[in-house]
This record gives sequence, C-alpha cells and structure tokens, in this order.
Amino acid sequence: MLEVALPDGRTYAFHTAVFDYNGTLAVDGLLPAAVKDGLIALAGRLRVAVITADTFGIARDQLRGLPVELVILAAGEGAAAKAAFVEAAGAGGVVAVGNGVNDKEMFAAAALSVCILSTEGASVPTILAADIVVPGPEAAIGLLLNPTRLEATLRR
Repeated sequence: MLEVALPDGRTYAFHTAVFDYNGTLAVDGLLPAAVKDGLIALAGRLRVAVITADTFGIARDQLRGLPVELVILAAGEGAAAKAAFVEAAGAGGVVAVGNGVNDKEMFAAAALSVCILSTEGASVPTILAADIVVPGPEAAIGLLLNPTRLEATLRR
C-alpha cells in the first residue's frame, strides 16, 4: 500500500500499479536493467501488473522472474480490456502508467495516471488525459518509490 496525502486534503491510497509494456516500460520490446530493478523495488510496496498487446512477442521472456503479473491481450483487445482490468483491480487504488492511444481509457478509469514520453513517443490525447507526464519509466517508478515527488507534482 502506498499512501499520499496532499496539502489540500486529497489523499491517495494505491494498492496496484498497472503498466503498459511497449513504449512505457520497454523500448523495441526490450526491458532495460534499471527498469527491472525498479519493478522489483516497487513490487515490495504494490501489486504490479503489466498489460500489453506484446507487439514484439517477447514481453514474457523480458519479464520472466520479476514479481509482476503479466496480462497479454488477445488480438483485437485493447483500450477497453485495459480499462476493464483497472476497474476489476479496484480502480480507486490504481495508478496507471502508459503512453499509447490504447492507454487513454485505463487512464480515465484509474485514480492516478502517468504518461511516459520516451523514445517511442506518446499519444497526444493520452498525454492530455494524464495526471502526470514523465520522461521515462524510471521517472514513473521513482514517483511511486518516492511519494514526496507525487505530493510536489500534484499539490494545488
């Protein structure tokens, strides 16, 4: 559980972090070592789920041995399936992290959304739907490992 109390009285109590994979955690399907380390640290605090269409077909291998739940979407599934996953996880306690068009709906469902603007880029509608935009997965994971960063960013 991760609790964040903001000076204006708003509070967040996160139990789950839901990540997109390609363009969010991985570049060209490959997961950097620093991201792997961050996911391990984060899994000590929250349930960590990765939900992906697995464009490159290697997400399972790249995430093998990490304490994360992997959901690979079937062909034709996408935005609605991601949002449904967030809802089923208890959306009020979910932080969603993504970058693509198919992440916008899960952003709307989650209590907090973080958009990654990295090598793959990010969908403008998804950026506009996000609560926070960061330059890479390490920064997104860092927000959750150091919740004072969230407080500083979200204060009014």
